[in-house]
Order: sequence, then structure tokens, then C-alpha cells
Amino acid sequence: MRHHSFSALCRILAASLALAAPARAAADDVAKGGELAHALCAQCHLNEGQGEKQGSMGIPGFVAVANRRGQTFDGIVLWLKSVPPMMPNHHLTQDEVFALAAYIMSLRMER
Repeated sequence: MRHHSFSALCRILAASLALAAPARAAADDVAKGGELAHALCAQCHLNEGQGEKQGSMGIPGFVAVANRRGQTFDGIVLWLKSVPPMMPNHHLTQDEVFALAAYIMSLRMER
């Protein structure tokens, strides 16, 4: 009986750790993405009170990008990987693209 209780406890602990690992990884990605955003993107996308782009030449703030209807992590990744012609090509690695997307999505307000 004791062995079964200990075994069940070990399985629960292992499952808890497995669930916590992605959360830690996500938090790390958000932090790394924030560092990248402030180093590479702040001048254009992280201005106080900046909203959605105004007109074809406007530049949206990251908060506005995150809060677009239907916005997803994958959508941001695809956009960044496309190297939009109006943005500088920072030659981001896949990990950097994922980190930036995680950071941008962390700015999304609950709906």
C-alpha cells in the first residue's frame, strides 16, 4: 500500500514538473523577447501611448499589435519571418523570433 502511494506521489510530482517547465520556458522567452524588443524595436514600436498604425506609413506599437483581433503567436512569428520590407532586417534567429513573438503576445490584454 505504501509503495502505491509513493508511486502515485512520484507520478503527480513528475506531471507537475512537466507542466511547470513550459511555463518557465515561456517566461524566459518573454524576458529574452523584451530585451530584444528594447534593443532593436523600441524606437519604432515601444513609444508611450502608441496605438495602432495611422495610415499606410504609420507604425503600430507592440501593444496594439498584440491586441489586434485574432492575433496569435504564430501570426507574429510568420510576420517576423517574412522580413517585412518596411522594417530593418535584423537577421533574427528562430529562437529570437519566437522570443519576440512571446514578448509581443505578453502585452495582450485579457478579453
